[in-house]
Amino acid sequence: MPLLSSDLGCPLPRRHSKVRDMLMRGKEDTLVASWKLLLEQLRSEIELTLRAGPAIFPSLHFDDLKNKSRAKDFSCQLRRSGGGVLRGVISESEARTWNSELQAYLAGDDSLASSSAQDPQLYDVYWSPAQVKCRAHPNVLASQKFLMNIWSSSNHTAGISHNFPLSYADRIRCRKSSGSSFLLRPSIEGDSADRWCPDDSREAFTYKKIWEGNWQIYDPWDSTTRIQTPKHSAQNRNSSSMFRMYQGWLPLSPLPEGQGSLRLCPMLQATTAYVLLRPLFSPINSSPTSPEFLSAQNWTLNPPGSSSIPPASSYRQELSNALHPHLQLSRTMVRIPTLNPGDYFVWHCDSIHSIDHIKGAGGGDAAIMYLPVCPLTESNALYLARQRKSFLLGQPGPDLANCGRGESILMDRPGVQEVNEVGGERGLRAMGLLPWDEDDATNDLEEDLLETVNNILFPDRYQN
Repeated sequence: MPLLSSDLGCPLPRRHSKVRDMLMRGKEDTLVASWKLLLEQLRSEIELTLRAGPAIFPSLHFDDLKNKSRAKDFSCQLRRSGGGVLRGVISESEARTWNSELQAYLAGDDSLASSSAQDPQLYDVYWSPAQVKCRAHPNVLASQKFLMNIWSSSNHTAGISHNFPLSYADRIRCRKSSGSSFLLRPSIEGDSADRWCPDDSREAFTYKKIWEGNWQIYDPWDSTTRIQTPKHSAQNRNSSSMFRMYQGWLPLSPLPEGQGSLRLCPMLQATTAYVLLRPLFSPINSSPTSPEFLSAQNWTLNPPGSSSIPPASSYRQELSNALHPHLQLSRTMVRIPTLNPGDYFVWHCDSIHSIDHIKGAGGGDAAIMYLPVCPLTESNALYLARQRKSFLLGQPGPDLANCGRGESILMDRPGVQEVNEVGGERGLRAMGLLPWDEDDATNDLEEDLLETVNNILFPDRYQN
């Protein structure tokens, strides 16, 4: 997966240089004031983060989803930290059974081994029995519906529903106890340039308040501006053509804290603003050892046409202490708590995340399924229609069509029947295999969306 290097950066294309100047024009004083306020906020949040440690990420048992008080507390904490864990979404015994099935599936074809030199623990496997069953499982779909409703919509006429989760076929991560754990540096998913582009891309409008110098009122949890997929996503291996509210991990084996597990920076609003504004500023005294290096007075707005950390099209944004010093990433990348088989840890799509590194043997075998949370939108349904074909053929999903050799020849690859057996009608609908019942809509706008999505997925049945 291509990265915007945390230490080297990339040349700034002319188009993005113009975008940068446009974003600054007439707002120079406002942006400087906003930057100073942001640095103060970061200092405060870093102190809170260091005191809290892994406890900063909320935890809620699946059985308590309907407990309004506990669910509300979890939601409020998740909105602050950007990550949290739902415990016991899948029973430990069932998760361990899925792990055994997964290992047998992988052993059935040597070509299913990881093909990524950058991340050898990431396997290009999408349709194993464990993955298909997990995506269709009623508890997973109920958890995803709950998580989607932590988001809000500032425009109630926007074409999005938080009540009907869609399945996105992502990969698996496997680590053997005899090997070293892969190190993933702090990074943010998605094309790093998307967050700058003000044209037909969803991203720049998403961050409009930050560009206006009002990062304090920027809401990371407003889904309204995120429902349109950038046109270039289909050509960018790093971008997702579906709007994913969260990325998620569901382990099939124990995942102890710090043993090759995930780290997350729990300052979602402030870090998002910092990552966007940082390329606009440079230090006067550039020595990191200087006592005044991190002081707001040491940082000045860059002149038009320059940028110290350019956004790079088709690259994931990678972060470092060198280029993002105020985030103090060596201290603020917090280990997530220990996960048991069947727990479900999720993090916001803009969260800074990384993976621990373990040298040599240790940590035990680990098998983790990537399990994003995707709402119902028109553009997501268009992707789902293409992914459905990939599922039926045993090929990687459209976003990952060039990853791996596919699973079409595997005899024990599950199909529609297995989805139905585990998930019933809801599982089938999440995979685009059964039309939605428009009577399930909670209002007229949602009913219209269900009708539109049914027309996309089943044109022969619904279009005149």
